Amino acid sequence: MTELLHSPLFALALSLGAFLLGVTLYRYVATVLLHPIVTASLVVVAVLVILDIPYRSYQNASGLLYALLSPAVVALAVPLKQNLAVIRRAGWPLLVTIAVGAILAPVIAIAIALLLGAGETALLALSGKSITTPIALALAEKMHAALSLTAGIVVFTGIVGALAGPPLLHRLGIRDERILGVALGINAHAVGTARALEISALCGACAALAMGLCGALTAILLPLIIGIH
Repeated sequence: MTELLHSPLFALALSLGAFLLGVTLYRYVATVLLHPIVTASLVVVAVLVILDIPYRSYQNASGLLYALLSPAVVALAVPLKQNLAVIRRAGWPLLVTIAVGAILAPVIAIAIALLLGAGETALLALSGKSITTPIALALAEKMHAALSLTAGIVVFTGIVGALAGPPLLHRLGIRDERILGVALGINAHAVGTARALEISALCGACAALAMGLCGALTAILLPLIIGIH
């Protein structure tokens, strides 16, 4: 029995089951507060605690899901291709906005953490907070940052951004779906892009573009800033 609880089969079944439960609950309740990622994460944590399964064991057994992260991110290019003509008309203003946002998002977080007295471990993990998980984990490994802390910060950032972003921009009077999509892509990466796709295909396409460029810029600039090769 113990061997089964630590096996990839159990980890896959737990992850998929928790996510399907989250999707079902989300569709039934129809509130962003019960986003499937939030619900599924809570279910997985509860099962791990009840069955006394160490997180490291669950993480090691979830190798297949980690391997599927990159192809899943690449699949976000589909809505981008479908709305390429609309996005192309935004042109340089859109690209400049994404570039500035990609730089400011981690810089502001690190500056606040520094003011609060955060240590090097937290600062390294925060540097990848605004990029999607596969890129963030790859960079964290090169920077010798804590992988579990980096993954936790990335997921937390995505959930908070996806939940708070749309209502906040709505209160600010911003209705343009391109702006909303870019804001979600920069600040909430894949989770925000999934939320943007629920709003509209155009919003999702802008979020996918922002997430991709933000990840690429960070992957290029961050190693240069930190001095890793």
